[in-house]
Amino acid sequence: MDWKKKAETITQATGLPIRGVECSNAEWEQLRLEQERNGWELIYLVQNEDRAFLYLIQPEYWDPAARALLKLYLTPAATPQIVQSLTEQLASWFRSLPDHPETPPPRSVQELTWREKRVVFLLERCRNESNWTWETVEPLLRDYIPGIQPTPLIIPLNPIQLLLVVPLSVIGSDSREDNLEWAYGLQELLACEALDSFRVLVSPPLSTLTDAGRSFIELYQLSLAMQRYRPSEMVAASWQYPLERWAAMLPDAVAAELLQAMSSVRAHPALTPEQKETLETLFARQLNVSETARQLYIHRNTLLYRLDKITEATGLDPRHFPDAVLLQLHLLFGRN
Repeated sequence: MDWKKKAETITQATGLPIRGVECSNAEWEQLRLEQERNGWELIYLVQNEDRAFLYLIQPEYWDPAARALLKLYLTPAATPQIVQSLTEQLASWFRSLPDHPETPPPRSVQELTWREKRVVFLLERCRNESNWTWETVEPLLRDYIPGIQPTPLIIPLNPIQLLLVVPLSVIGSDSREDNLEWAYGLQELLACEALDSFRVLVSPPLSTLTDAGRSFIELYQLSLAMQRYRPSEMVAASWQYPLERWAAMLPDAVAAELLQAMSSVRAHPALTPEQKETLETLFARQLNVSETARQLYIHRNTLLYRLDKITEATGLDPRHFPDAVLLQLHLLFGRN
C-alpha cells in the first residue's frame, strides 16, 4: 500500500493536517521525537521487516470525533500498531510514580531535553459532580500561556488531575513568589472561566524530565495532604505545609495513636472558630505577633488578648514554641 498517498487522500478529503513519513525501523523513534517537538503527534505506526511508516497529525486541528474516525479508517491495514502519543506516554509514566517512584521515563522520551528550566503545576478539580472534561479546559490554558506547544506541556493524568509544564521564561523568574503568583493566576482563571472549583499546586523550577518526576511525587503527596487537612486552600506549593505532608503520610492508626498520646499528656483543647483562625494565622506567620495582627486586620493588643484567652483555655501559650507545636498538632489531627 502507498502509505504516503493514503495520507494525501485523507488531507484532501478532510482538509485537516496529516503527514505520512517513511524511515527505517531503527530511526522511527528518533524521527517521532523530532516531529513531536515541532507540534506533530504520532497517531499510527505501520512496520514491516525493515521499514516503518508514521502517520502524524497536528492535534489542535483534530477534534475527538475526527480522531476516532481517522483511527477507524486506518485500522484495516495489514500490520498496524496504534501507538501512544508522547503526552500519553508521559501521563502513563507520571501516574505510575506514586506507587513506583524509581520508574525511569519511557525510553522513547528519555532523550527529551529542555532548553530552559520548567515549572510543574498540578491542577485538580475539587468537585466530582461536574460534567466537563480536560478537553474543554485546554483551550483556556493555551490562551493563557503564550507560545505553549501542543505536547508535552499539557498532560491530562485522569479526569481529576492535569499536569502543566511551563517554561520558566513565561513565568518571568525562578522566585517562589512568582511561582505562587502564577499558581494563583491559574486558579483564578479556572474558577472564573470554567466556573468550577480547582486546586493548583506548584513546584520549584526544574531542569530535566527526571526532576519533573520527583516534583510530581511531591505535588501528589501535597495533594493528599491538602485534601485531608486543608480542603479550603486552593493554591499551595511543594515547599509549604510540611507538617500536613508529614501527617498525610502516616497510617490512620498511627495518627490516631499520636492524638491519643497527646491527649493523655494534656486534654484536647476546646477552641472557638475565632481562636482556631487566630492560631492558624499565628503559625502561618512564624509566631510573629505583628504580622499576625496585620493579617487578621485587628489591633496588636486585640491579638494579645485573644492569645491570653487561648492560654487560659488550654494551659498552653502559643507564643512559646514548644506549646505552639502541641497546639498545632492538636489542630492538625483534630481535623480528622
